[in-house]
Amino acid sequence: MDLSPDTVLVFDQDEDLIVFESFVHATNYLEAVDVSEGEYTAAYAPDGRVVALTATEAWKGPVVLTRTDGSDLADLERRVARYWQLHQVGQPSRGPLQTARFLIDRDDQPQRGWLKRLSDLSSRNSGGNGPTSLPHHHS
Repeated sequence: MDLSPDTVLVFDQDEDLIVFESFVHATNYLEAVDVSEGEYTAAYAPDGRVVALTATEAWKGPVVLTRTDGSDLADLERRVARYWQLHQVGQPSRGPLQTARFLIDRDDQPQRGWLKRLSDLSSRNSGGNGPTSLPHHHS
């Protein structure tokens, strides 16, 4: 699978990694309040070009991604290696391109059964930001 030229790797304070296939996907997912509060520590294109994340209206507006003239492939590679150590324990580390492909392919896999329903319900109820309550089924 070829990556879009707008693929972006975003790292958070927990050294976790989110990969977006495009700036549009990232804008639709990232929240301005998180950007304003410094939740995301770095964003890169897979080749190491720095991508700036800004929240133009601080807490509630859209998140804007901007390509910069900067590049820091060494930092991107270090962060990706750290991601594999912390969040993919037991898996061999991969480079930025392979990691982006791996995470996009993983996220595109259909989820099945009760775990999928639970995940969908959790995302819908909380926006992914906290605990949720499951609906009660009455017999």
